[in-house]
Amino acid sequence: MSAIRNILIVGGGTSGWLSAAYLARRLGCGKKDGARITLIEATDIPTIGVGEATIPPIRVAISSLGLDEARFMRESSATFKMAIRFDDWLRLPKKGKGRAAATGHRYYHAFGPFGQIGLDTMAPYWLKEGRKSGKSFVDYSMIEGRLCEAGRGPKRLTDAQYGGPVEYAYHFDAGRLAVLLKKVARDHGVKHLLGKVDRVILDDAGSIASVETAEHGSLKADLYIDCTGFSAHLIEKALGSEFRSITDTLFCDRAIACQAPMADPHTPIPPFTISTAHENGWTWDIPLNNRRGVGYVYSSKYSDDERAMKVLLDYLGPDGKDLKYWPIKIRVGSRPRQWVGNCVSIGLSAGFIEPLESTGIYLVDIALRWLADLIQPTGQMTLAASQFNRRMNDTYADIIDFIKLHYALSRRTDTDFWIDNQRPETMPDSLIEKLDAWRHRVPGVYEFSGLPNVFGLTNYMQIMYGMDYLPDLKGQGARFGYGKAAKNQSERLAAAAKGGIETLPDHRRLIDDIYNHGFKTPPPGAGI
Repeated sequence: MSAIRNILIVGGGTSGWLSAAYLARRLGCGKKDGARITLIEATDIPTIGVGEATIPPIRVAISSLGLDEARFMRESSATFKMAIRFDDWLRLPKKGKGRAAATGHRYYHAFGPFGQIGLDTMAPYWLKEGRKSGKSFVDYSMIEGRLCEAGRGPKRLTDAQYGGPVEYAYHFDAGRLAVLLKKVARDHGVKHLLGKVDRVILDDAGSIASVETAEHGSLKADLYIDCTGFSAHLIEKALGSEFRSITDTLFCDRAIACQAPMADPHTPIPPFTISTAHENGWTWDIPLNNRRGVGYVYSSKYSDDERAMKVLLDYLGPDGKDLKYWPIKIRVGSRPRQWVGNCVSIGLSAGFIEPLESTGIYLVDIALRWLADLIQPTGQMTLAASQFNRRMNDTYADIIDFIKLHYALSRRTDTDFWIDNQRPETMPDSLIEKLDAWRHRVPGVYEFSGLPNVFGLTNYMQIMYGMDYLPDLKGQGARFGYGKAAKNQSERLAAAAKGGIETLPDHRRLIDDIYNHGFKTPPPGAGI
């Protein structure tokens, strides 16, 4: 059996260049016995770069490339993200326009760990006593909500790169990140070609024998990676891998995106993404260092494009004047077979789930990690593909459950979009089972154990309790006998949050300092 030595990536962008940079490092591109990696991309594919939000595993992905964190942040316009704030998801807000209009309900979904008492989580004690104090579940059992409200960054200049006292991810400009990843990949030996794949030639076994280009002739590889986006030029058009739509579960299949400039260079930068529910979808609002990436995600079944544009303009208010807007058609779903023969689809060619919980880059990241682990001699690709596809299918299913959870728990009845989203027939059976199980108990830590669980115990509890989906614990008081300890733990967390507000820098100031000076060597014994 011959080893996989020659890899051809078709398509650039974030998924293509992250694939090239990651695999070049992992597979020893340019070294003896290392892989030879080539990336070919067309020159006529536009990059929007409206702003991308991520989840904490992105830190491992970026740091594994050998990038200095300050350089990564500068060159991708990155800011820190500690949470998502959900506005108006539970019920219809009061009348008004723009971001300053009254929001009837909001809550945070934060990244950090939650307080625990022995084998118990803080949840039953918040349900029994903590709510009476007026504290949200996040403020009762975590510190991140208060840090977000205070506009603090998650770390200091003297903290270790890609680490700090508070869990975090990033917001960044995806277009600029792709340019940086291109530099990293080339530095690690990736060959870069500009050109368009005109034809894909299959061999007798139905695998790819070569791709034909006008600019470079015939290109052959042991393994082909399809990063051609929704067009899925290799995996679908050449190999016929089925795309399975999930618009009967997640309705949003359109988006309108824009770049909104900051009012002035000293405008505070929220250390969180804002997701605001609207009549037939929701807006993302992602703060970068000098602008905001804003977009409206909606369903074409419930809204036409003209109405969607009005919703976005109403949200932006005066900030939306004279901006450029990009309409985006979305294929919502995934491929049961993302690896077929000697071709693996990565990124949008593999599937897409609306970016409500910032999982787009994560799906690229985890696919690359598993691909690198599973690459075997060419004669065993069938086994590797089977394992890869099973893992990716489980991961998509896990994310779909969690995204649908936000809609399923809403009590909005102002449009058919929201009413239909709450109908059980639009929910996966696995989500219905979870919600039924948690009507009379809190989720248990042993229900969530490792991959492919992208979202675990604390994630589900934050969404459920933030959306007022509260279990009936009548008659179970004897099970939860650590009320005093829970109260003391919550007070310690409140004190820790206060200390963090006093110690951690303002987020805007932190970003400016990182861009201008980078990180500093931490002093001995430094800690929060």
